[in-house]
Amino acid sequence: MKRCKRIASLLLILALALALPSLRVLALEPVPALNGSAVLLLHPETGTVIYARDADRPRAPSSLVKLMTALIAVEALPDLSRELTVSKEALANLSGLATAGLKAGEVLTVEQLLYCLLLPSAGDAALVLAEAVAGDEASFVARMNQRAEALGMAGTHYVNPHGRDHDLQYTTAADLAVLARQVMKNETLRTICATQYKRIAKTNLTTDRYYFSNNALIISSTDRRKLEDYYYAPARGLMTGYSAAAGYNLVATAKKGGLELICVVLGASKDEASGNKRHYTDAVSLFTWCYGNLQYAELLKPLDPVCEVTVQLSNTRDAMTLVAPQGCWALIPADVAPAEMARSFELQQDIEAPIARGEVLGRVTFSHADIPYASCLLAAQSAAERSPLLFVIDRIGNFFSGRWARLVLFTTVVLVVLYLGLTILLNRRRRVQKARRRAGGKGPYR
Repeated sequence: MKRCKRIASLLLILALALALPSLRVLALEPVPALNGSAVLLLHPETGTVIYARDADRPRAPSSLVKLMTALIAVEALPDLSRELTVSKEALANLSGLATAGLKAGEVLTVEQLLYCLLLPSAGDAALVLAEAVAGDEASFVARMNQRAEALGMAGTHYVNPHGRDHDLQYTTAADLAVLARQVMKNETLRTICATQYKRIAKTNLTTDRYYFSNNALIISSTDRRKLEDYYYAPARGLMTGYSAAAGYNLVATAKKGGLELICVVLGASKDEASGNKRHYTDAVSLFTWCYGNLQYAELLKPLDPVCEVTVQLSNTRDAMTLVAPQGCWALIPADVAPAEMARSFELQQDIEAPIARGEVLGRVTFSHADIPYASCLLAAQSAAERSPLLFVIDRIGNFFSGRWARLVLFTTVVLVVLYLGLTILLNRRRRVQKARRRAGGKGPYR
């Protein structure tokens, strides 16, 4: 019975830990006014959605499609030095697309093509990589959709690898955040997307070429010939997009003070009077707001003692120290010190030995102003062996304290009482009968 309770308690603890709500931004300073039709701000390390507006609304992705193209290509073609030849077929349908000026028969490495794809957002590079991975564009697009499904991007459907507008090609800000999080796990793509400009060495058909990133957030005014300056020092990538149907799109990342963020802005517009492209200003506004209001803080160090629980049936210890095996980090208000966070515990009850080192026995939740910000599981710091003698004594006690045991005991007592009662009655009757026989044998006639 106690073991069943222990398992039920553990399941409840795990369920509560998984059910911790996303960060409540209403407790922070108001979010600045934004222009984008769909916006999302994500903390990729924890998956916490810090802010979202119409994040599940389908939108035209424009060139942001190339993030999926790059992810599939770098995974399918891990040898970045592998040489690929540009085919005539890959250059046959580039109308309306930005290109890197690739030539049929030109030989480039996978790495060079990835730079062409992600910096100037080249559609010709997308098609060359698609052919190299899957043989043709249609087969590659099928792989794109399969990968989107595997990542849980339920609001996304691809029709081509370069982003040309199509009625059946769409995505959401939430799905793009998922994709960006996956892209950031790949060091090659992180490096390329954070690159301001790249020299592509001469090939068999061209001289040296230089490509600048289309992401103005990572390009300072001294690094590029341009009229506007949206440079944001903490920015690290990833990609921009524009089309008449989509508007101005952006998936941006930034890192400051150990806090890394992903911002997705879809369907922003351009201020005709000032020429201001608002997908950039939206992203900078959200980054600035977040860095001014939140910090990523260490609440518990790995293996530091947190609390103790009582242990039964062990002859070596009466209590067990609980620790957070991986420590605990969380997004918390910038003006709150980690030590000021309130702690609440959900611990297993009636804990019995044996206990394995690292066995989960509870969780701790950190909150401030009654708002939960983090929850982490607590585990046994060491092992506790079970005492055979204490176990036997406990089980005997449990048996006699159980409902069926009480019923059996009660029935036994009743039967014993009945047996004794019947025995007494029978003995009394025998004595009476014996006395009568004796009395009957003493009459006057013998």
